[in-house]
Amino acid sequence: MTGFRGSDEQLDREIAAVEGMARVRVRRTAAELRELERDLRELRRERARRRAAESEHLGGETTVPETP
Repeated sequence: MTGFRGSDEQLDREIAAVEGMARVRVRRTAAELRELERDLRELRRERARRRAAESEHLGGETTVPETP
């Protein structure tokens, strides 16, 4: 970034504006991260549910040897 050519007051306003933009971006990013983490938890729960159902299905099947 090149040197700022405005007055000290303009520089202070610019700093405040950039700080405000940074806070907004951080809040948005944090919200998106929470949403992604929630989605990930839901997907992991679904995977665990499917694995449990699959193991229950496989565990419930017993093979009986055929007698001649």
